[in-house]
Amino acid sequence: MEELIKKDLVTSGKAKSLYKTSNEDLYILHYRNDTSAFDGKKIESLEGKGL
Repeated sequence: MEELIKKDLVTSGKAKSLYKTSNEDLYILHYRNDTSAFDGKKIESLEGKGL
């Protein structure tokens, strides 16, 4: 099994980030613990949200 290496950020949204990897057919989808309210005026980190 080949080891994947996280490379460039492709796109990022409110809760997830998508990264290229060393294998051009595979990507890494990173779920973040960030949450927002009131049109982004209140941003907090909730431990475990991104699991």
